[in-house]
Amino acid sequence: MVQDMVKLLPNSLLSCSQNRETERFGIGIGDEQAWVTNMASSSSSAQEKHDVFLSFRGKDTRFGFTRNLFHALCGKCIQAYMDDRELESGHEISPQLMKAIQESKICIIVLSKKFASSTWCLNELVHILECKGNENVIPIFYKIAPCIVRKQSKSYAEAFAEHEQRFKDKPEEVKQWRGALTKLANMCGYRSKKFGDEHELVNKIAKDILLKLPKYQLTNYGDLIGIEEPLKEIESLLSIGQMDVRIIGIWGMGGIGKTTLASFVFQRFSSSHFDDYCFLEDIPKEADNTNHLRNRLLFKLLEDKNLLCMDTPVVGSRCIQDRLRCKKVFIVLDNLNGRSSKLNDLLEGYQLGIGSRIIVTSRDKQLLVTKNCQIYQLKGLYDRDALQLFRFHAFGSNSLATGYEALLESVAHYAKGNPLALKVLGSSLKYKSVEEWKSALDKLKTDPDPEIKKVLRISYDGLGDKSMQGIFLDIACFFINQVLGKEVESILNHTNATIGISVLIDKSLIIESKERLEMHDLLRQMARAIVCDESKDCGNRSRLCSNKDSCNVLERNTGTSAIEGILLDLSQLRKDVKVTRTAFSKMFNLRLLKLQGFPPYKWSRYPNGGYNFRLSLLDGLEPFVSDDLKYFQWDTYPLKYLPYFNPENLVQLIMRRSQLELLWNEDQPLELVKLKKIDLSYSEHLMQIPNLSRAINLEVLNLQGCSSLVQLPSFFQNPGKLQFLHLQDCYNLKDGLENLPISVRKLYLRRTAIKSLPESIWKLKYLERLDLAGCRNLRKFPEISGRMEFLVEIVLSGTEIEEFPKSIDNLTRLETLHLGPLERFGGCNKIIKFLPNSLCKLLHLQGLYLTRCSSIEELPPLPRGLRELNIGKCERLKSLPELPSSLEYLWAKKCSLPHGLRQLDIGKCERLKSLPELPSSLEYLCAEECSSLEELPPLPHGLEKLNIGKCERLKSLPELPSSLISLSAEECSSIEELPPLPRGLIELDIKKCKRLKSLPELPSSLEYLWAEECSSLEELPPLPHGLIKLDIKKCKRLKSLPELPSSLEYLWAEECSSLEELPPLPHGLITLNIGKCKRLKSLPELPSSSITEASFRVFNKDQNGVIMNIKKLGIHPLNNGFEEPNVDGDSTSKRGFDECSSDQPNEYQHNHVSHPYNISKRIKLMGQYITVSFLNE
Repeated sequence: MVQDMVKLLPNSLLSCSQNRETERFGIGIGDEQAWVTNMASSSSSAQEKHDVFLSFRGKDTRFGFTRNLFHALCGKCIQAYMDDRELESGHEISPQLMKAIQESKICIIVLSKKFASSTWCLNELVHILECKGNENVIPIFYKIAPCIVRKQSKSYAEAFAEHEQRFKDKPEEVKQWRGALTKLANMCGYRSKKFGDEHELVNKIAKDILLKLPKYQLTNYGDLIGIEEPLKEIESLLSIGQMDVRIIGIWGMGGIGKTTLASFVFQRFSSSHFDDYCFLEDIPKEADNTNHLRNRLLFKLLEDKNLLCMDTPVVGSRCIQDRLRCKKVFIVLDNLNGRSSKLNDLLEGYQLGIGSRIIVTSRDKQLLVTKNCQIYQLKGLYDRDALQLFRFHAFGSNSLATGYEALLESVAHYAKGNPLALKVLGSSLKYKSVEEWKSALDKLKTDPDPEIKKVLRISYDGLGDKSMQGIFLDIACFFINQVLGKEVESILNHTNATIGISVLIDKSLIIESKERLEMHDLLRQMARAIVCDESKDCGNRSRLCSNKDSCNVLERNTGTSAIEGILLDLSQLRKDVKVTRTAFSKMFNLRLLKLQGFPPYKWSRYPNGGYNFRLSLLDGLEPFVSDDLKYFQWDTYPLKYLPYFNPENLVQLIMRRSQLELLWNEDQPLELVKLKKIDLSYSEHLMQIPNLSRAINLEVLNLQGCSSLVQLPSFFQNPGKLQFLHLQDCYNLKDGLENLPISVRKLYLRRTAIKSLPESIWKLKYLERLDLAGCRNLRKFPEISGRMEFLVEIVLSGTEIEEFPKSIDNLTRLETLHLGPLERFGGCNKIIKFLPNSLCKLLHLQGLYLTRCSSIEELPPLPRGLRELNIGKCERLKSLPELPSSLEYLWAKKCSLPHGLRQLDIGKCERLKSLPELPSSLEYLCAEECSSLEELPPLPHGLEKLNIGKCERLKSLPELPSSLISLSAEECSSIEELPPLPRGLIELDIKKCKRLKSLPELPSSLEYLWAEECSSLEELPPLPHGLIKLDIKKCKRLKSLPELPSSLEYLWAEECSSLEELPPLPHGLITLNIGKCKRLKSLPELPSSSITEASFRVFNKDQNGVIMNIKKLGIHPLNNGFEEPNVDGDSTSKRGFDECSSDQPNEYQHNHVSHPYNISKRIKLMGQYITVSFLNE
């Protein structure tokens, strides 16, 4: 099995005892020659050439046990050093062996019966212990008991008798040998007697050694760059040790490193955790069908061809199933593709032993889909790792030559984290000059590297179906990063286009991110190269997707029926382009025409288009001859009308910032059954909307910025699927809203001239967003006639609406209500004074924005789910309602809170991050348990009480006002220091402020100080003379206390484990708790008349049970019936408090019956009864 396993493994994975030169450029398997090494290996690893050094007596075990152990280690790819000399000549070990010991991670000593008779072996052992100490030395007691070795008895005694006679003049050397054997016998090792046979023993040792070796030591490549994170995730998915069968699929594009990751995991776990293991690499090269691959796999696991003859394509034989069911196996199937069938078919009918693991790598996600398979998507390298990998291949190290900085960034951007591309490009550019780099990078923009292209094209060729390949080329050439995936499906309208896109995603050829289609730049470049390979004449290619080719064809009128799509980026023109009148007259199969300009968000910066060069039509356009035009985009279209064409297959029409006045110079409605989107935004001359009565599938109509538009036509109701209607910045639009189709979901009317909303607006029962911002003529908001179950956002910023209807509670799903100005657009509502009380019924409302609503005087009760409230510059606001605990953000800048507000309690607003400006009238502020609060605003000068307990993220406090008398900062665990304390402060609570290292000067007015669990606090400042209570429990770094004021009545210092002594106790002390103060050596005199409760730690036992530390406890003055207990730490037999008597002896008790040192006793002192606890733990 070992020999077959070695055959199965790629050469780059083998690292047994053979000496071989380390491959420099990564471990390459199939097309995944991706991950390469981090050559910055540690110095220790450079010195350790061997995993294991075997020390043994040749005559005893060379051709038996030790030889078997050596082969077992090599079978697990462990580099073992075994000296091949037949005879041990001489007394001293050779320099070669000494070096081998030093260069080995682990030394194994095989102790046989005659081991001690060899002075060579004994010197070797001494040298091993000198080099390794007690670490990484493993004895094997082969047919001999450890006690014989330890005591040098029986055969070892005979050997040492000879040594002592032979080396009479070297007694120290013989003594050193004995000591080495004794030391070795006391180490943990293996005893052959405990194993059934030698085969079991050597396998156990080999597995244990593999686990003991440093992680990932099975390659000589050092750490593979960028592999750490995916490796951790795969190991987590595998959960080695769980007793189930798991299948992990590693899925990703070509060259991304799937094989390398699987190989690394295979090395890590296969031989140390499993009965058998198998790595089938690069499956497609040998496997053309499922049965072939299954038989190959079974043979490697079972090693019996006869069993395979009993198998059938349908059901595995009972014998094979029984064998597999008993085996815990680790299998890697590398590069599964369509020709090798699906994983589900491959494993059908077989059950592996519990604990088995299977890893499958593939570019095709669908091949991995099976009931128990967990799929992990492997993505590209992070930028830092990509740069490191490229630098290694380009410069031979992680350093960077001067002058290459910008070029390096260009290459990294081009490769987009693909390890294969980084390796190939780095190697090709090695030793090249800056000019050669620039030339190569310019060439890559149009001509991808052949090696990279070859690897990536495997996935494209694997699509097989021409229609599927066409979808891929269309997406790569025209629709990446710009169009929603669903739109692409409808535009392309190939047979099963939806399925086609899903297949491309599963095959790692495209990615769907946030509903948009994305593609790795290398794949996109490969696709465009495939199109260019169709013909040297760009007019005869199926797709034109570079500005150079598109301009060439349009200017020279060289287009043919081969052209199906044209892409031209108008913003990247390098000259004026003059399109001939007949430019499209020969393009009978044109499906996609995309002449795109700047994205819309840039048009506000470029009101005239912003182009240095333009595309112009000299004599208009002849009618388009293609009946298959599906996508028609021509930004800044220069004519008043569209050319005539048959629009029956048109899906999207985009003419942004055009000169259009009418779309078609015809009165009759056209057949627009397939039309789903019209975008005529910023076509300022457009005076009317075309007749869309037959556009029954229209979903999006964007007329933003069509400032000449005055009215919506009556036939506008006909598009029964219209969902998105954009009319913002149609400054002259006044009428026609009653004609809206009921299907509309998003209605944008921002900055239009409408004066009122028709009541029919509430018939739009699917409406989700209503934007009326900047409609300055809008004064009335209509009564809401029915429940609007989908409306989630209303924007009324910059309107003149005076009040909301009480029926606002019909907006049952409303999440956001904007009345204040919007960023970048300004506008606010200065008229509205009140919001209806029914606002509190909007249980889904999360954001209420009232900024600059300067007339609003009060707020109604707020919904309990509100997360954001903005009342900034609401200058007339007189009061605030109770704030809900769900509140995360409260903006109330500049006179936002009422001027007369005296108390503000926002406790338990767990998501609130900041507070508004506080009014000067505020006297009490409670922000307790605002666990997300990060800072406080300046505190008003009249504030008396401040409670910020459990504000865990609060790192500092502002200046404290002189009026403050109470400050509670309990569990403010991020605060490291306090500002100066005001002179009038009476109470200070800083419990569990664990980062607080010191306190400022304490004011003379302070009466109460709670500092429990201030675990970083190292000292206290002088205590004020009026202090009554001091709580410093669990202040574990506090070593001493300052002088205690005579006013102190309560002192809690329990578990102050560093406290070594106490100052004199004040006579007025009532409660004293100093239990568990482990270093406290003595107690001062207790007050005679005041103390009523005390707790002391009297005994502290070390690990050997010796009573130590406190040797004397004094209670003075003594009263009748009391003696001074004296506990001598040197005497464990004394019961120090048994002599204490009490007027009420029944109250004497042992806290722990089994231990007489823990007692609590109520005793009479100076005529009063007090409870004294003597604690021992």
